[in-house]
Amino acid sequence: MNPVRPKKSFESPKTFGLLRGERRSNWVKYLYKIIIPIFLSIFCLTNAVYAIDLPEESLYYDISFLWFKKAAEGKITFKRNNTDNNYTAVLEAETLGFIGFITSYRKYIYISHLKYDENLNRLISTKFERIEIVGNKIWQSVNLIDYTNNKINWRYTFMQKLLKETVEDIPQNTIYDDILSALFNFRFGFLGNIEKGKDYIVKGIPDKGIVEYSIHISSPEEEIPTKKKLGIENGDGYMLLVKIPGAIFKSKGIVWIWFTDGLLPLTATVEDAVIFGDITGVLNNNGQANLSSL
Repeated sequence: MNPVRPKKSFESPKTFGLLRGERRSNWVKYLYKIIIPIFLSIFCLTNAVYAIDLPEESLYYDISFLWFKKAAEGKITFKRNNTDNNYTAVLEAETLGFIGFITSYRKYIYISHLKYDENLNRLISTKFERIEIVGNKIWQSVNLIDYTNNKINWRYTFMQKLLKETVEDIPQNTIYDDILSALFNFRFGFLGNIEKGKDYIVKGIPDKGIVEYSIHISSPEEEIPTKKKLGIENGDGYMLLVKIPGAIFKSKGIVWIWFTDGLLPLTATVEDAVIFGDITGVLNNNGQANLSSL
């Protein structure tokens, strides 16, 4: 009696291609969830200024992981608008080379519209935009924060077609920060002086149920083993530990940022990310980034 052999599963080339495309899409989204916070972490903790006349600035970054030494590049700008108390912060990030090719040179743009509030002595986010570009396709989400009427409006569009819109009340005595406004408030000293051993709690616009994360500036004793672990050469500066819920970036939820005593950012590392291991961003202001335009 001949044994019954199990039937072999078969996938058509078209089905197999779709499955590969879906897996690649999920991998790309995961990669960008890690790259974006690196750019934000490095730039927004630089050059602390304790004055209302906030400086305009542009910084450029290289991102590396595994054997890819320059998998992506980014640019962050902070500029004053026509009126004295209004500013705009913009983060742009785009994949390069082989990684760029397999991701259709995916690009992300974050735009924070900010107003300095003299009574609160801090930056207030009034509008926050997130734009994702893949080839000729564009997704956009916009948060409009209206403190006059205590309403927050969220709109999500694809190719300028509205897909979803919500309007919620803002709780009394609540100030929402987007990620850029929160980190710039820290950078410019509006959350308190930068001191070794100090802790900060940053609250943001509710997203996936998470509304805050913590920042710790290492004490001199804590710096020594961390610098050795990350391969940072001797020198005076500040080591920051930023803790973010691990589920968001699929990592241990730990980001280390090192900048000099003159508050120039040098490196940031996302620790032990799934698949990629440690991912490091390095400041590179020797030349302009090659970011494509909209």
